[in-house]
Amino acid sequence: MKIRTQFYLMSAGIVVVPLVVVLGILGILKVRETKTAEIPSFDEVERYAGDSFGRDDWEQFSRYIKHKPSTIEFIVLNRSRSVVYSSVPDFAQGLAISDEDLMSYVRKTSDRYFYQFDSPIRLSDDGALIVTRIQRLKRRPPSPVEWMFYSFGGLLAILFVFSAFMSVLIARSITRSVTELEGATRRIAAGELDLEIETKGSNEITSLTASLNRMRLELKDDQSRRSRFIMGVTHDLKTPLALIKGYAEAIGDGLADDAESRDRSLGIIGAKVDQLEGMIDDLIEFVKVDTGEWRRRLERIDLKAFLSAYGKRAAADAELLDRHAEVDIDIPEGLGAPMDERLALRALENLVNNALRYTAPGGAIALRARFERDCTGGRAVVEISDDGPGIDEKDLPYIFDPFYRGSSSRREPGMGLGLSVVKGVADSHGWTVSVSSEKGRGSRFRLEIPLDS
Repeated sequence: MKIRTQFYLMSAGIVVVPLVVVLGILGILKVRETKTAEIPSFDEVERYAGDSFGRDDWEQFSRYIKHKPSTIEFIVLNRSRSVVYSSVPDFAQGLAISDEDLMSYVRKTSDRYFYQFDSPIRLSDDGALIVTRIQRLKRRPPSPVEWMFYSFGGLLAILFVFSAFMSVLIARSITRSVTELEGATRRIAAGELDLEIETKGSNEITSLTASLNRMRLELKDDQSRRSRFIMGVTHDLKTPLALIKGYAEAIGDGLADDAESRDRSLGIIGAKVDQLEGMIDDLIEFVKVDTGEWRRRLERIDLKAFLSAYGKRAAADAELLDRHAEVDIDIPEGLGAPMDERLALRALENLVNNALRYTAPGGAIALRARFERDCTGGRAVVEISDDGPGIDEKDLPYIFDPFYRGSSSRREPGMGLGLSVVKGVADSHGWTVSVSSEKGRGSRFRLEIPLDS
């Protein structure tokens, strides 16, 4: 049960329990009121009263009886000892009884009843007589004040027990969940990322286990990515370094003793140094995108001007490499988006350079951009396509992963970070990037950029 629900139940109980108890008390008092003796009117007893008392005396007597508990029984005798009124079954109204018979009856039943003789209404020395009796085994009913005292005492006891029970239940639920959660976080902090966290219950604290499990999986994935990153960097940097070292040692050992051999070795060393420099640049861009340092430099960039300027450069690069580039920027003037221009440019360059790399001489690539209106206002859709060999279907889910290189790109230089940089730039800017490809018919990458106006 949720902790919030438990607190709601306890609060409701603190309000409802007293209300139920008070209603119960009122009901009991009402029932007790209905059990009070029914006193006949003076007209009903007048012929039995004789001259012992009058109407006013009987009204006074009626009030006296009505204030007594229903467990007390009365016998009212007139001056001549005839029964005027009786709640005792053995004494019928109008029955004449002598003092000796009355005392004899009292002695016979005194083991079961207490008796009291009273004459609250005296018209003469031997006036009306009231006999009161109550069972010995029955306790005197509490007075209304005692009823209220006992009832509120019981109410407080019930509230105390209810509150204590709910408090223990809530505390136990919280303590158990926190203890299990604390133990699990301690083990995760110690590096047990394969540990799946399970806690019992269904309160708000146990619901944190799902979030903690997600965090654990993300940490595990991050640790795995870091390991792959280090292994990928080590592997890709070792190859050019080994070649540089080998050719440098060849020159130093005199193996390249003629000018042509030395020039060729130095040329290879220079080319590998350039390759290392490009790899290091890729690593720097990848780390910057991953850490988010660039976010401080976001500026609103006019997309039409930005894409048009880059389109001209892409067309020139394609022509230089004996490829044809089609550039079509169909975006209205004045539409822009917040971005880091240098990183956005790097993402476009990586996509276009990939298209040029995997397109054969004489082939064609295309850079197209258009405006699409949607419920949020609009977006720019940028597509870079080529007519190269395409991407294997089994490689498509992984091409944006760091250091992943598809089967068709394993012979190409590079570290496999280009598309992961594109993915990082897109995600961190709030853009979306996707790819579609068909083996032997080229690939198409799609960037969707939300516009601010």
